[in-house]
Amino acid sequence: MIRWHGLLVGLVAVLVAASAPAPRVTAGEKAKELLKITDKLTDDDPADKVTKKKSKVHTFKMEAGKTYKIDLRSDDFDSFLRLENADGKQLAMDDDGGGFPHARIVHVATNDGLYKIIVTSFDGKVGAYTLTVNRASKAEVLEGKAAKFALLSPKEQGEVLETLRKHFAEKGKDLTKKDVGMAINIAFRLEIANSPIATEVYQDFAKVFATSSDDEVAGRAKMFEGAVRRMKLVGNPIEIKGNKLDGKPIDWASYKGKVVLVDFWATWCGPCVFEVPNIKKAYEAYHDRGFEVVGISIDSTKEKPAKFMEDRKLPWVCLFDQKGANSMADYYGVFSIPRAILVDRDGKVVSLNARGPELERLLEKLIGKAEKDKK
Repeated sequence: MIRWHGLLVGLVAVLVAASAPAPRVTAGEKAKELLKITDKLTDDDPADKVTKKKSKVHTFKMEAGKTYKIDLRSDDFDSFLRLENADGKQLAMDDDGGGFPHARIVHVATNDGLYKIIVTSFDGKVGAYTLTVNRASKAEVLEGKAAKFALLSPKEQGEVLETLRKHFAEKGKDLTKKDVGMAINIAFRLEIANSPIATEVYQDFAKVFATSSDDEVAGRAKMFEGAVRRMKLVGNPIEIKGNKLDGKPIDWASYKGKVVLVDFWATWCGPCVFEVPNIKKAYEAYHDRGFEVVGISIDSTKEKPAKFMEDRKLPWVCLFDQKGANSMADYYGVFSIPRAILVDRDGKVVSLNARGPELERLLEKLIGKAEKDKK
């Protein structure tokens, strides 16, 4: 899975079923490693100032104008990379850019000199790792720009999008999972920025990947199609199908006349778990007046959400979203979780991101103030 962890821009966890493995390098791109370090993070190492997790610092001399690829790989912990200049100014950071759980930073050096590479972890675990620095290929430079898409100016974003379109056209049927990852990152960033072209980009990418000779990559086109479907939900009905944790099918028609929060989530998703108390508070305040919650878990097994809900004493229904033709996450192109979709009494969607204070605001609008808040 490609995920946008809480420490990264946006504070979201991203569900991307097109996660990329370690990038493949062609013979023409392969170059001698400029740096290779095999070491270990230990409990005795100092804490990183950003992640607050154990860390080690390595230095590397870069040349101005050159583009470098920094990879951190570990089988013991969820890799997290940071890059600073000699003065300690952060230049870049990455969690899953090398394909979960490995990190990658692609960086163009602006000055000659020593740079600090900070090796740390997202999950706080320690263990062995390998750090390498190489010159980046043309394709890897594009990947680096795609990864930093949210930080670029509108003009630069337009240039990257156009370059990516040309890149996809040149590859034709040879598109890979790595290409899917770049496409998802850019389309999703446009979506959360409320860009007017986000839906159009999802539509274009759906057509592009449907032509891939790789069946798995071609299958991801359906998620882009689903994202288009989701983007058009506001003001329109939503249809929910699937089986509850007890194996029985949900009767979506029975929710007509109620205000319903459809919450895509997983037990491994930090922001999802963080949002649970807010949902529970809203449920307790508004349930008696027609507010319901339907969770849709994208966990790997239904035992995980079942135990979580039992331990937390969560009273609402939860579906277990299995991959395949009936996946609600695929059908609505849910690339990120939590994805909280609020439905009014007429069965029409009023919000695609009803979380935190926004959920309370919308419930007051649709149902009225909670009894405890009335004077």
